[in-house]
Amino acid sequence: MRVKAITAERTQSFRAQLIVHDRERMELVVYTPIGTTAATIRATGDQIQFDSRVDASSFKGSAEEVARSFGFYGADLDPAETAMLLIGLPPRPDLDYQMTASGIAGLSMGDIDVRFDPPAFPARRAVITRGPNRLEIEHMEVVASP
Repeated sequence: MRVKAITAERTQSFRAQLIVHDRERMELVVYTPIGTTAATIRATGDQIQFDSRVDASSFKGSAEEVARSFGFYGADLDPAETAMLLIGLPPRPDLDYQMTASGIAGLSMGDIDVRFDPPAFPARRAVITRGPNRLEIEHMEVVASP
């Protein structure tokens, strides 16, 4: 997928691979411009492991602790639930989705707003807004495996 992260301080664009293992586990691999791995985020439940190959740093903690550094985690969804939502799957039945016949159109949770353009499954484009921060995701390919 292509990702564009926009904050008041800067804009970053990168390619990444999102792996949703199940409702509890996910992995996000972030790539450098030449295609090598820049960072990996792995999560099980609300526990996240972040490893950066760029500066050889590592961090492990709860989604709430990591949310302070990575602005979109920790908003009533565990990381794997967030990953499910990003590919267009409703992670839980108790959320207030705006639905269309072709998929989820959007979802608002507190100060986070998620929009899909167009509403479809699998999702093609997702835009997540939280205050002044914006995350734009374009899925290049979605693959399902057993």
